[in-house]
Amino acid sequence: MLWQNNFLVFSVIISVLIALLIFRLWDALVSRLNVNSFLGETEDDRKWLERMSIAVDWFSFNQNEMNKKLISAGIYSTWVARRYYLIKIIPFTMSLIVIVISFLKGYASLQLMIVSISVVAITFLIAPDIYVDALGKKRIRRISGRLPFLLDLMTMCVHTGMTIEATLEHLAKELVTVDRDLAYVVMKTVERARVIGIEKAIKEFYETVPTSEAQSFVMTLSQSLQYGSSVGPVLANLSAEIREINMMELEEKIGKLGAKMSIPLIIFIMVPIVVLIAAPGIMRMLG
Repeated sequence: MLWQNNFLVFSVIISVLIALLIFRLWDALVSRLNVNSFLGETEDDRKWLERMSIAVDWFSFNQNEMNKKLISAGIYSTWVARRYYLIKIIPFTMSLIVIVISFLKGYASLQLMIVSISVVAITFLIAPDIYVDALGKKRIRRISGRLPFLLDLMTMCVHTGMTIEATLEHLAKELVTVDRDLAYVVMKTVERARVIGIEKAIKEFYETVPTSEAQSFVMTLSQSLQYGSSVGPVLANLSAEIREINMMELEEKIGKLGAKMSIPLIIFIMVPIVVLIAAPGIMRMLG
């Protein structure tokens, strides 16, 4: 009876444990492939390793796009990016096997099997993508909201005589203790500036944080670098403008709050009042 009542929980736990074991074996396989690619392999192992290489490549597809999504969500681990699809597919497959075997053994009914498969599919296949997308949007909004703080710090650094490149490099180190995500974006901009130049690196900042505030920030710095104008006062004015825009958006949300509150007010207060008023008359008519 306990197994039947907790069927889905047991199947998920068993599947996750098996998935963890498969992950360890998979890491050992990938390490062996990498080592053998440098040291060479025997003729007997070559064909086997080629088949395993195909399997590794098949489960490691779309890494660049997945890595960008995870970085936008604040997940900077390359381990997760390389194994994201394995993290989804292996627990789902193991859970599916456990559920089907349990149904064949008579531990679960057909209805319970269908419900369990649906829950497992949503949990392991759909929910991770939804969570990563939601986390990415939330992180982008938060970084965009912190831009005035970054602009104020840049203004102070520029007024001390530092260049924009030196300012960004200095702030990338100092912001780690304040805002890890903002520091990561600034550090990536600094690293890209060393490779492709500061102007192109600043334009890529907008690709990482695609908001109107970031676009204004990028256009301001690009124009200052292109025409050689003084960037200090421009950054200060831009910081004030972004704060004003954020305040206007907040006031707009507050203005919409009254209309949103009217919906639960009508459902939970007005409808019961109408029922209480009309019910006695209806009951007398029926009586």
